[in-house]
Amino acid sequence: MFLRRLRISAALRRGASDGGVLAALRAELSHELASSAPSDPPPFYSQDAPDFVTVKDDPRAQDVLLRRRGDSEEVLVSALLAPLQFADQAPLPRAALMKVFVSKPGAAPVLHFDCRTFWVGEDGGDADYAINAVRYHPIPGDAGEDKYEGPEFRDLDPGLKAALREFLAARGVNSKLAGSILHHLLEKERSQYVNWLKTLEATFAKNH
Repeated sequence: MFLRRLRISAALRRGASDGGVLAALRAELSHELASSAPSDPPPFYSQDAPDFVTVKDDPRAQDVLLRRRGDSEEVLVSALLAPLQFADQAPLPRAALMKVFVSKPGAAPVLHFDCRTFWVGEDGGDADYAINAVRYHPIPGDAGEDKYEGPEFRDLDPGLKAALREFLAARGVNSKLAGSILHHLLEKERSQYVNWLKTLEATFAKNH
């Protein structure tokens, strides 16, 4: 999120002790509130991913953590928005960084997939995800920075790459889940942005 360019007259800027910041904040806040979105988005839930439960989704945090647990396997999915990127000074559609961990109780290793979710076409439409890397950890929490983590995912045999994606799909990690996560994180960020604007507005209004 970023403040849009606002047309404020030179007279207003000269007459305001804050250089026109309060007026700009109020215009931006009015624009954001026009969509009538709730102040705080509800915790993550997707009818396309009923087997996943929310483990962590603090309204003030940037990430979300989901879990799908079966009799012999646990799947954890954590995600947060990727940094905003630009092309010719125009913001590109947002993406999210998603990590998937698959483990079996009392068994090793823990499989770890690094993925990226993205919109297919316009923002808010269909979404998909791509696997960027796959590795394993001997025990949970072992990042394995000093260990061989396998080749680049893009260099794997196409059949193996397809099989790994099917492996995730069988565990509920699919394009619908990717879209639900991306939509939720964007709404969450927007809510945080609105609250940030409100706090700044109140701060500048006290000294106006």
